[in-house]
Amino acid sequence: MTGAVAMDEEKINAARGALQEVKNGMCIGLGSGSTVREFIKLLAEKVKKEKLSVCCVTTSFDSRMLAIENGLWVTEPDAISEIDLAVDGADKVTKTALLKGGGGALTREKIIDYNAKKFIVIVDEGKVQKSLEGNVALEVLPFATPMVLKRLAKYKPKIRMAVKKLGPVVSDNGSFIIDMEMKVDDPKKTEQELKGIPGIIENGIFTKFDCIIVGKKDKWERL
Repeated sequence: MTGAVAMDEEKINAARGALQEVKNGMCIGLGSGSTVREFIKLLAEKVKKEKLSVCCVTTSFDSRMLAIENGLWVTEPDAISEIDLAVDGADKVTKTALLKGGGGALTREKIIDYNAKKFIVIVDEGKVQKSLEGNVALEVLPFATPMVLKRLAKYKPKIRMAVKKLGPVVSDNGSFIIDMEMKVDDPKKTEQELKGIPGIIENGIFTKFDCIIVGKKDKWERL
């Protein structure tokens, strides 16, 4: 089994673990990323097989389109009373915090994830760390970007540039994404400090979740 195939199996197994939390009548928040894509496909199969009535709200255009393509009922946050379950991935995880934002959907992800009655994180084994360290993504108002870059200069922040077009990556909200490498010793404190800087809409440090499900090559387990 190649490394890529093994990782795919881990993602599928993590998604299977989260699928056990799905119940009839739920409204489910769908996050973003490759592991969530596996969850969306498995969710669609479960809904069809068990004839469940569930609705979904999504954190990104990519997740929305995949959910619709797979026959899931997708609605908007203003059309529902509450989100029963949110399932989302992460770039890095410890037992107490996550780093997200590699896909640039961090603001919508945090809105959906933090407002759900239950928030489950699904990752492959390679995402697990003992201490939180790596890329911290920020969603920033374009107008404020020069000032935010100056304010956080000690972390050597960089505007995320697009690959197939000229200029910066633009989020689904019309904002820029700034990336910076950090060792996050106090995730809750750092999350709030970054959120308090004028011009930063949201940051990719997540400290509120109910459990992390880690996919392994032949099973899944809670971290």
